[in-house]
Amino acid sequence: MTSLMSESKSLFRTIMRLHRVKLDPQMRSLGDTYARKEFRLHAKPQVQEAHRQMFLREWRAYVDMVSSQATVTGQELSDEQKSKLNDQQKVQLDSLEKSAKALGGQ
Repeated sequence: MTSLMSESKSLFRTIMRLHRVKLDPQMRSLGDTYARKEFRLHAKPQVQEAHRQMFLREWRAYVDMVSSQATVTGQELSDEQKSKLNDQQKVQLDSLEKSAKALGGQ
């Protein structure tokens, strides 16, 4: 468990660095807020180990994707990915989408 928490902190710091380098200020603010919230939620002791492993795997994939892009662009979630979201995550995704669209319209 301690090594996972260490890995989680290291991964979080990597994400924050990537956001600083790769994202424009508006998207960075949105991305940083989202990452902080997600990492806090998954650092709780009651999170099942399988979920924590999946969480870290997906964020590592995010780091790989953002690192490989010259210009960071988002991508739509597949229907399969959307079907795996719980109700709270769907609401959060909808809120994130609305915030991103509002930033883009400024």
